Amino acid sequence: MIERKRITLNEKDVFSRYFSNIDNSTYNFTNMFMWEGNGAITYAEVCGCMVLFFQFGKNPPMASYPIGSGNKKEAIRQICEYLKGEGVRPLFRNLSEWMKDELEKLYPDKFDFIYDRDNSDYVYETEKLITLSGKKLHQKRNHLNYFKNNYNFEYVKLTENDMPECKKLFERWTEEKQDDDSGDNARAATYKVIDNFSALGVVGGGIKIDGQLEAASFAEPVTNDTVLAHLEFGNSLIRGVFNAINQQFCEHEWSEYKYINREEDMGLSGLRQSKLAYRPIYLIDKYAAALIGDI
Repeated sequence: MIERKRITLNEKDVFSRYFSNIDNSTYNFTNMFMWEGNGAITYAEVCGCMVLFFQFGKNPPMASYPIGSGNKKEAIRQICEYLKGEGVRPLFRNLSEWMKDELEKLYPDKFDFIYDRDNSDYVYETEKLITLSGKKLHQKRNHLNYFKNNYNFEYVKLTENDMPECKKLFERWTEEKQDDDSGDNARAATYKVIDNFSALGVVGGGIKIDGQLEAASFAEPVTNDTVLAHLEFGNSLIRGVFNAINQQFCEHEWSEYKYINREEDMGLSGLRQSKLAYRPIYLIDKYAAALIGDI
């Protein structure tokens, strides 16, 4: 029987047994912990695998692809039976290309696959984010140069002592945003990272101007060559401050890693435009898989 459980900080070690060396942003403890939304995202261990369940608002439950060294074929069958028992057509979400291919081999012609562009992750070359070289990034480079030439700033690696100031900065940022639709969920997710900064083991970087924190970013390595960026916020009234925290964070903390995964755009046009402007080297394509009939 599948038992769905809440994702709390106590489950970090449980997740670490399954989620390692995966560049897909869904399969990461920090992400699921910060966005679990009071039970909107849960997990279960099934046949030696870890599976996530997503159930937002009045939407029916959906599952992630099972990860682990256990019996994936049986795990998928049990997950499908569980979802059918919930009265819904079994649907798996946030599958990477290799998960999609593996599922098709395990159950040939049993699933419809739908490309999910809105949830595909943007991946960038770290070196490019540091140098901002090339004609296509000249506008970003101009903003960064303006910032460097006009502000007395310093980059700082954030510690636990900086977290109260991070909260204040986040609140200022949300107040400044004219089109703020992030709401309480984004605030709760951000606070969960800030309040559990040391326990989560994420790395934080900040930009200070005249001693005041004006931008912050949080990230962590997820593979030998890829870093996953979780949060970035700052003083929107300061031209170039976001270009600066992006560039400085990569330069000071992540220069030894080849790639930075800055996650999905959720289908938001403004966010998509912003992410494309930094010229990703590739997307981690994601798919949904809907069961056809029975297995």
